[in-house]
Amino acid sequence: MSAEDKLRYWIERCADCDCCRTVFEEGCQMFPELYKIWDERQESGEKITTNDMRRLIDLCNLCGTCPCPEVPTSLMEAKTEFVARNGLPLKIKAIERVELVGRVAGAVPGISNFFLRNPVTKGLLQSALGIHKDRSFPPFPKESFSDRMKDGTKPVRRPANAVRKVAYFAGCSARYYVPDVGTAAVEILQRNGVEVHIPEQKCCGMPPLLEGDKELALELAGFNLDQLAEAVEEGYDIVCSCPTCGFALKILLKQGAHYSDEYRAAHGLGEADWNNLLSVPIERRTGRWISEYGRLHGLRHMKDEGYFARLNGLKRVLVAENTYDLGEYLRNLHRLGELDATFGEVTARCAYYPPCHLREQGIGNPYADLLSLVPGLKIDSIEGYSYCCGAAGIMGFKRDFHDSSIKMANTLIDRIKALDPDKLLTDCLGCRYQFNHLTRYQVSHPIEIMKHAYDTYRSSAS
Repeated sequence: MSAEDKLRYWIERCADCDCCRTVFEEGCQMFPELYKIWDERQESGEKITTNDMRRLIDLCNLCGTCPCPEVPTSLMEAKTEFVARNGLPLKIKAIERVELVGRVAGAVPGISNFFLRNPVTKGLLQSALGIHKDRSFPPFPKESFSDRMKDGTKPVRRPANAVRKVAYFAGCSARYYVPDVGTAAVEILQRNGVEVHIPEQKCCGMPPLLEGDKELALELAGFNLDQLAEAVEEGYDIVCSCPTCGFALKILLKQGAHYSDEYRAAHGLGEADWNNLLSVPIERRTGRWISEYGRLHGLRHMKDEGYFARLNGLKRVLVAENTYDLGEYLRNLHRLGELDATFGEVTARCAYYPPCHLREQGIGNPYADLLSLVPGLKIDSIEGYSYCCGAAGIMGFKRDFHDSSIKMANTLIDRIKALDPDKLLTDCLGCRYQFNHLTRYQVSHPIEIMKHAYDTYRSSAS
């Protein structure tokens, strides 16, 4: 089935259902465009064109909030086919390598920041890379997280009281752009008796996936899969401080993996072994079972047809089912009575935005629960599917997507301004940059506030 045929099929399905016409009026640009295209073509009697479809898929930021997971999957598959057919512009190839940019530019932060701030060189870079003129490049820190771990400033060691082991997947954001997040994550895990291991890792693959660069996405995901699967086999839990990385590892990587040859062989499931298949838990960690929809859909196909189907299905399940968001992991420790809750007072009124990719992990709002333990801290949590920052990582920086990005963010930004907090919190780097672009508030990761609360207690006790 061609990309055009696949998209026409889903446009017709969505138009027939029609429930997302009102549900996603504000928090999404793709569905309003889908219904606009459908209504116009129905009225004119003309066929939906390839240009219509390209315009449609360029508006999907894979936030994960669609009620039907096949919709964004089909959009990304179609985008991949279009890229394979027409190629990827050089400017996109340059900015989708988020890790490479961070590693190279971060190696000489003083020089990089000079060129990014200088009006002439900044303008040339924006023009060459297709970055909107109003967007500012994020500054590079003097020292990356990887450098801190190497030079012993913040050594990764085994605490004397360690009873748990974590493989920390820091992601590009903590490794190269906001290393204070990575440092805080390591310190807090160690403070709570957790041995921290930082495995060799690359970008989670979401930026190239969004751009339709499937080969690069698979290359990056495959490398991480081997490293993380080995860590799990050695008894480590995987923890992510970036919700997009967590979404990629826990949700996207696992799609279809239970129907892979490797997974079925490991569990002794033959092609016709329907009863055994129905009894296999889909998430051993949480005890959830295959949903009725997913079960019927999977049994109809009985094969792995997901985006990452070329990668080992057994490893994909192993990694996905042993990956935790950092807030989720710490909240679990608290529920087990193992979290050090000796927080000092932090007098501040904060607005916290839980990102789309955190919401779609189905773990609730762990940071809101954790921050409620900090004396003096008042948290207003901004929740609901109508709220999206619109950044979508590098997409929000693009000249062609900038206006859509701002439009998607309007409802959320209005809510933040109405709250008028002392500080704005979010665990997503894309959201952080968007808030820096659109508001005057200082933006932090919740884990940075927790570290500050620990430090405040330490100072007051000494």
